[in-house]
Amino acid sequence: MCLLKVYVEDEKTGNKELIAGNVALISIENGRIRLLNIDNEEKFVVNADLSFIDALNSIAVLRVHGDS
Repeated sequence: MCLLKVYVEDEKTGNKELIAGNVALISIENGRIRLLNIDNEEKFVVNADLSFIDALNSIAVLRVHGDS
């Protein structure tokens, strides 16, 4: 099973920061991006859009707009 590492990318600087590992599900709920890992732990990201998913390297990048 391939699980994702999720990074957030700052819209202004382009810097990426790892925010979650072993992510099994990404969904959008009430305008927030919900990350659910294999241990059933949730994390929500606001003011962001999905930038890309790289299945070969098991990463997803969210682009954050402004403060989150």
